[in-house]
Amino acid sequence: MSRAYLDRVSPTYIENWAEALYGLTIPQIILPLEGEQARALEARLWNREGRLSSDAMPPLEPLLWRLDEALRCFPGGAFVRLGSRSGKDSAYARKNGLRVETAEAAVRLLIEGSERVAFDLRLALRHGYMPHLVVRPWLDIPAWAEFRCFMKQRRLMGISQYDCKQSGPRPEIARNADAIHSAIRSFFPRFSAASHLEDAVFDVFVDGLERGGGLAVRLIELNPFLAQTDPCLFDWMRPDGFDGSFRFL
Repeated sequence: MSRAYLDRVSPTYIENWAEALYGLTIPQIILPLEGEQARALEARLWNREGRLSSDAMPPLEPLLWRLDEALRCFPGGAFVRLGSRSGKDSAYARKNGLRVETAEAAVRLLIEGSERVAFDLRLALRHGYMPHLVVRPWLDIPAWAEFRCFMKQRRLMGISQYDCKQSGPRPEIARNADAIHSAIRSFFPRFSAASHLEDAVFDVFVDGLERGGGLAVRLIELNPFLAQTDPCLFDWMRPDGFDGSFRFL
């Protein structure tokens, strides 16, 4: 991909967010990568036993130390990702899940077969961009509780069930659709005012149904308002369909 593509997508990376957005999201620690660390990660230097190879260790030792230090802040486990995207497609994630407790597990989560992370690292290295890691406390977020939202010219153009392709219809959403819709719409003015972007696809999760009170909405990530971003239950080929509605199966 071109430098123009990086310039288009990198404002959505967590390390580039407006400061006010950090108050709307999950607590996190952001760790910049040095060039040789990013190159070692991109090379995915693993041996057959699934441990870091000796060739990868020298540049990654400082990173492993910093990751261990960050992980100690979250004794309940953590979720570690690039500022751009997560390694949720990695072989490690498919086998072990996304929760990690050690630095080595965090690195394996990122690079053991993750095409998403490999692409983002290649893009960054090709154009001289410094990638960042983001360490967040582990939260058990039900798949049904995540929603993808679309903002165009700071207007809320739509809300979609996020995990619509695998989960299918979810009774939790159907039973609480009005409350969920209202909570996200109430959250949007704060997000819009805090955002450094006029256009964005942003993911949130709702919390509090089990407590029976008002729903809390928290920001997960930003994505570019581009056709490469999954539109979930909307359709990039039908721009008039972004009508502000709340869609779920």
